[in-house]
Amino acid sequence: MAATSTTTAAGNRSAGVDLLRIVGIAAVVAGHVWSDSLTRASIYTWHVPVFFVLTGYFWSPGRPLGGELRKRWTTLGVPYVVWFLILVAALLAADAVTGQVAPGTIGDALYGGTAAVRPFSAFWFVSVLFIAAVAFRWLERFPAAVAWTVAVIGLVTAYLAPSVVTAGPLGLFLVPACLVFVLAGRLLRRLRPRLPASAGAASLSIGVGFVLLGLNRDLDLKAGDFGSPVLGVLTAILISVGLIRLAEELDLRISVRASRVISRLAGCGIAVVLSHAGILWVLKTPRSGGVVDLVAALVVPWAFAWIVISTPLGPWLTGTRIGGSARAASGVAPRPGATQTH
Repeated sequence: MAATSTTTAAGNRSAGVDLLRIVGIAAVVAGHVWSDSLTRASIYTWHVPVFFVLTGYFWSPGRPLGGELRKRWTTLGVPYVVWFLILVAALLAADAVTGQVAPGTIGDALYGGTAAVRPFSAFWFVSVLFIAAVAFRWLERFPAAVAWTVAVIGLVTAYLAPSVVTAGPLGLFLVPACLVFVLAGRLLRRLRPRLPASAGAASLSIGVGFVLLGLNRDLDLKAGDFGSPVLGVLTAILISVGLIRLAEELDLRISVRASRVISRLAGCGIAVVLSHAGILWVLKTPRSGGVVDLVAALVVPWAFAWIVISTPLGPWLTGTRIGGSARAASGVAPRPGATQTH
């Protein structure tokens, strides 16, 4: 889900990575339906970090800062604003009828970040990804050590004072710590030509092993919780790296027809991320969740986005348009070896 060119040919896209994006988005939705320990242990460690790692993995150096701002605004900012207005209108209508909308809900949503709750639960992720991409583009002019220093300082701050990093508007103060995942993605891209074919499976196995052995506390980036010191971030990176490499290996096994469907579903992703909590709000889904709630929160937003992506509303609601790159917030997904446009 990241700002990208809208002209990349479908044949250059990695269907495997697009499929990973779809799975990641589904995991984000599941994490908002259930909050039990099993759900947190199985998905929280990777379901958000993987999108930041993808942003770094498919990063194209050298784009001007102004170009980065325009690109991110088109693919992330515009859908953020449009869905925000849609949900605010729904809240105002509901309050006019029932009078039961909690005071301050809209104000908190406007402030964004950790303050935003259902139906704006996932908005923090989009704003943090937007700011992180622009910040990383600005840091690109300096030696890599500068970006790593910023990321490490942000991460240490998150461990020592999570309430500080979650206090910023739009999740702004979370950005430095989240840059560590973007940098990990960049490092993976550089090392990729030298990695053996088994590297993906090995990375995933080690990361999952850390989780199963209880060596890592579950991450919750929105709450400023980056898991166990060092090991939490390392586990998230290992799992994300493993998933990305295994996803790329799927490309040759996915037919052209299936690739087109997967690409379109992936292009709907930003709309699903921003709108699914609205479905959960309507359903009054409890913290214990439910299968029906999960299905509704996946099917309704994805079906709606599938339809509108090929209409003039597509760029406004999905951050992309049919026939171009169906990428809105997770990073470019070109086939290995293809020209990158991120």
